[in-house]
Amino acid sequence: MADIFDYLAWRGDLTLAQAPFNELDGMVLSRFAYIPFEHFTKPLTGEPVAVTELARDALDDGALAERWKLRDRELLEKMAASRRFGDMTAGWHVSRLDERVQTQFSALTVLLGDGRAFVAYRGTDNTVVGWKEDLNMSYLCPIPGQEMAVEYVNDVAARFGGRLLLGGHSKGGNLAMYAGAFCDESVQARIDAVYNYDGPGFFDDILVREGYGRVAERILTYVPQFSVVGMLLNHPEGHTVVHSTEKGLSQHDLYSWQMMGTAFDSLETVTGGSRFVDSTIKDWIADMSPEQFEQFADTVYSFMTGTHMTTMHEMKENWFDTAVSFVRTVAGMEDQTRTAALETLKLLAKSATREVKEEAAEMLQGV
Repeated sequence: MADIFDYLAWRGDLTLAQAPFNELDGMVLSRFAYIPFEHFTKPLTGEPVAVTELARDALDDGALAERWKLRDRELLEKMAASRRFGDMTAGWHVSRLDERVQTQFSALTVLLGDGRAFVAYRGTDNTVVGWKEDLNMSYLCPIPGQEMAVEYVNDVAARFGGRLLLGGHSKGGNLAMYAGAFCDESVQARIDAVYNYDGPGFFDDILVREGYGRVAERILTYVPQFSVVGMLLNHPEGHTVVHSTEKGLSQHDLYSWQMMGTAFDSLETVTGGSRFVDSTIKDWIADMSPEQFEQFADTVYSFMTGTHMTTMHEMKENWFDTAVSFVRTVAGMEDQTRTAALETLKLLAKSATREVKEEAAEMLQGV
């Protein structure tokens, strides 16, 4: 078995001229987008600089000690030390966190050195606003982040005249697909591929639009065997199932994805558990009106903001205060709102029960 760091060790000494860009390189750059560039001493908002240069400054910056997520510091170190990624240049970084419109957006561009640029969109970060934006995506399209994604790639295309690759993980994958579908048509013609790593899909009214149709065959989607996020909404483009060494929801972590050579270690299908969760959530959303789901999402957000904590990590660490806030939020609701929230949860339970019965019936037919 090999993971992202094994790939960097094995393939890192080969330039793109020696070994063409592949789906694993897209994964590396999609994870690269999570690095906290907005907190770097030297902003990355200007013209692209070499990965080796930005790594030299960032890895020695003690102020970033609490900003690194998962193994991102190690990822930057290994990328900078490699011939494959070290000479690539990264820049034009944008980061916006707006509680008013409930948006967490971040993107940057990596010039690959082969005449192409990889536009990388960051997925959901650890902020409460970021998670509310994910809830909004379940009933609203476009969300502000998707519109920002389109604006960003159009701007990059005006600065850079070569071919384009787009990509991202989780919500970042959805943003990459949306940007590829709805950017200027002249920009869309320059896109070679869109890499979506376990990002949610779209409502049917998006999938039938002309812009999506023009780019659909260039979308490459990858999900782990127990995928939840990446199976949400609709994905007509199909997907490659990747073997993850983690369990359950932790398989969403790209650092757990396995590879063989220059491709993922793929499986035939997602697990039955993944299909169960996917169909349950889809049935749940289908049973609600957009107004009901919006009210549910706003209720969840009210609870989160009521904790006066800004990140999911803080909520987990202060679980007692979080629980107290939940009780207060429910108790403080108007009768109509409280009833609507409870009815929404009942729909979820109903959908899950229906799926269990159907699955049991299928099993009995084979006896």
